[in-house]
Amino acid sequence: MTTTDRPLEGVRVLSFEHAWAAPYGTMMLADMGADVVKVEPPGVGDHVRAWTRNDLQGLSPHFLAVNRNKRSVVLDLKTPDGLATARGLAARADVVVENFSPGSLDRLGLDYATLSEADPALVYCSVSGFGTSGPYRDRRAYDLLIQAEGGLMSVTGEGPDQLAKVGVPVVDIMAAMVAAFSVVCAVRDRERHGRGRHIDVAMLDVAASVMAFNVFSHGISGVVPQPLGTAHPLLAPYEIYPTRTGPVAIAILTEAHWAVFCTLLGRPDLRDRPEFATAPMRVENRDRLNEQLRPLLADRDQGELVDTLARHGLACARVNDVPALVEHPQLAHRNFFSSWELAGRQMVAPGAPWRAVAEAGGGPPVAPVADRLPAERPGQDTDAVLRDWLAPAAETTA
Repeated sequence: MTTTDRPLEGVRVLSFEHAWAAPYGTMMLADMGADVVKVEPPGVGDHVRAWTRNDLQGLSPHFLAVNRNKRSVVLDLKTPDGLATARGLAARADVVVENFSPGSLDRLGLDYATLSEADPALVYCSVSGFGTSGPYRDRRAYDLLIQAEGGLMSVTGEGPDQLAKVGVPVVDIMAAMVAAFSVVCAVRDRERHGRGRHIDVAMLDVAASVMAFNVFSHGISGVVPQPLGTAHPLLAPYEIYPTRTGPVAIAILTEAHWAVFCTLLGRPDLRDRPEFATAPMRVENRDRLNEQLRPLLADRDQGELVDTLARHGLACARVNDVPALVEHPQLAHRNFFSSWELAGRQMVAPGAPWRAVAEAGGGPPVAPVADRLPAERPGQDTDAVLRDWLAPAAETTA
C-alpha cells in the first residue's frame, strides 16, 4: 500500500458529530487517509454508543458501523477548558464537520464565521435535517422523519396504507456522502486558491434530490406516485418473485430482454400477446402479467433460476440476508470484509466501498487502508491527539 492509496493523507478533520448523518461521511474521509478526530461529550460519548440490546454484549452496531479509522477525544464544551481546547484543535484543522442542531456551535464560538476569521482557508461543513436557514431550521430531524418529510416514504411500501421506511438510515447515509464529496471538492479548491468555505448540507435537500424521478413523473403526468412494493412504475416485470428455495429479483429493461425471458420460461407466446407486447402495456397489465409469471417461477430453484437468467444476459439476483451477504463470493474476491476482535470475539466488519485497481493481471483490487477499530471508549485518543495537533503549535511559539 502506498501513499497514493491514501489521497487525503495529511488532511486534519475535526468533527463535532453524533449518530450517522455526519459520522458516515467523516468515516469516508478517514478511509481516504484523513486524520479524523471525533469530539465526544463526557460520559457515554456519542449517544448512539448506548443503542444496544441485551444480546449485543453492550456493543452498539450503530456506533461500530460508522466510526472506524477515527480517533476519539472527550471535551466538555460546557466548560472553559473544554471549549478552549476545542478552539485550539479547530485552529489546527483543515476541515471542521458538525451535525449539531443549527445554531448550537454559534453560541460556543465554534461556528464558521468565528473560526474562519482566524483561518480563512478553513473548510467547514454543517449537516442538519433542514439546513442552516428557513422555517424548519430548528425542527428535530432523524432519518425516519426525513424519509417521511422528504417524500421517500410516500413511494416505499406495499401500498398507500402500508408505508415503510428503508431498512437502513438511508437519508443519513446519503447526506453524509454528499458532505464527504463536498468537503473533498472544497479541500481541492482550497489547495488551488487558498480559500475555504462553509458547506450547508440539509438531509431534506438530499431526500428531495433523490425523488427527482418521481417529481418529473408527476410534473409530466399529473399522477401522484404511489408505493409499489418492489415493482417499478415504468417497467415490468421488475420486482421480487418467490421461488421454491427463496425470492429472486428480476428486472426486464428492454423488449429484447423480454423476448429472451419468455423463451427461457418456456412461454414464448407471452411476448406475442398484445397486453404484454411493450413495457407500457406490461405495466398497465401488471396484475395479469404476474398471474402468468408467478406460477412459472414458484417451483423453480432460486440458484438455478438466477444462474440461468444471468447466463443469458438478463438482470436478476438472489435476495440475500445478512448471513448470505457476509459469505458473498464477489465481496470475498474484492476483500470487502475484514475481521475485528470485539468483546473477545472475532467479527466480520464491512470495509470501505472503494478499491485501488490492481495492476493488469495483478489479482483482486486492493483495500484502501488497514482498519483502525472504532474507539472502544470515548476519549481513548485524547492524549495522543492533543500531543499530535497542539504540541507542535506550543513548541513553535515557545
